[in-house]
Amino acid sequence: MNKLLKVNISLMKYRFDVKCCIVLGAVLGVVETVACHLKDDLTWFGMFEMGVLMVMMMSAVGGLFISRDYSNNTIRNKLTVGHKRNDIYLANQITEILIFCLPLILYIITSVICNICFIGTKDLDISAFTKNVMVCLLANIAISAITTFIAMTVKSNAGGVLPIILMYPLLFFSVMAEEFQDIKWLKTINDISPLSQLTILLTPDKNPWTHIFYSVLITIVFILGGMAIFRRTDLK
Repeated sequence: MNKLLKVNISLMKYRFDVKCCIVLGAVLGVVETVACHLKDDLTWFGMFEMGVLMVMMMSAVGGLFISRDYSNNTIRNKLTVGHKRNDIYLANQITEILIFCLPLILYIITSVICNICFIGTKDLDISAFTKNVMVCLLANIAISAITTFIAMTVKSNAGGVLPIILMYPLLFFSVMAEEFQDIKWLKTINDISPLSQLTILLTPDKNPWTHIFYSVLITIVFILGGMAIFRRTDLK
């Protein structure tokens, strides 16, 4: 799997869309902080406002990254030279995590630096902020697992666009769930959805460990499920 991962990482370095996402993560951190500062609306939790936009952008880029493996027959070539299907899937999953998390980490780092410069750390609740960061990162990893699952099981270029298409109904559902908070089952589904978790981080997360648990569970389920399906997929 190490060889597969090295190949994927080298491809990331040459893919224009992936490089744009990584650079954009750092740029957005500065732009968002400066814009909020100019509006006199800068807070330590305001940086999480961009979380949904970034994850939608990265789901599109991540889906296209894997779908190219099918369109270029790369996956068949990997199997021909003796790589195992589980190794191929896991290498792609790790690559997706990098695609999702590197821009986000750069965004958070630049946002933190700018926030320190503009408003300092006097009003910063480090514990609550750290929990929000953990929820955000693990929600992104969960969405990366869903993206990998779709892209690896659809077996065509459609797998590259389906992840971003899926984001829209999930986002719509999260908005509806916020409007009808008194419905318990709707609230539970909203807690489970990683995209919905990203929409509530503008304030300290009241149930961070619940959201972290669901994100980890979703990640494990989709990785194991995707590997099981991919092992039985006919690629001829």
